[in-house]
Amino acid sequence: MLTCKNNHRFAFLVVVGMSVVGASALAEEPPGFESIDPVAYGAMFVDAVHEHQAGHMAESFRKFLRLACGGDKASQEQVGLMYFGGEGVYRNIAMSYLWLKVASEFNFPSYHANARKIEAGMTPEQAKHLGQLASELRAQYGLRATNVSCRAESSSVSASNIKDAVICSPARNGSLLLVQRCYADEVRIGAAAQ
Repeated sequence: MLTCKNNHRFAFLVVVGMSVVGASALAEEPPGFESIDPVAYGAMFVDAVHEHQAGHMAESFRKFLRLACGGDKASQEQVGLMYFGGEGVYRNIAMSYLWLKVASEFNFPSYHANARKIEAGMTPEQAKHLGQLASELRAQYGLRATNVSCRAESSSVSASNIKDAVICSPARNGSLLLVQRCYADEVRIGAAAQ
């Protein structure tokens, strides 16, 4: 027969044991990554879109850039388009091209079409130089570097064979998403692209 004293000791051991198991379920974050709740991650994109629609371009750009650094292809395209149009950031065609090239790593027609439009106006020297910089940016924010997986989907409510949206998902760290942070090198690459 267990006494009250032993019941408390048993309960303590169960709680400690559960804490150890729970702690081991969440792996340590790799350098340059942070663990984010999936709901909060999804809200980042929605917030960025709402800020853009409301005309708060600088705030929208900041939010899309955060997601772009995390490997989200739709956000990488949006950052490229915002650089192209000077929305929330100084207009910079070279940075626009670099982010569009990183987005086009995922084979999706609009990503390639936007990059090709800019390529059409480049000299061979510019194409070579910016191609090298795009490779550097892809090495930092591409699928392999960010550990993101993407798929094309139909955005329509009814079933459709037309894939018109790209959905990207970061790797998981237990119940949280593991999202790469932005590096200061984006600034260096931007300066080299001038």
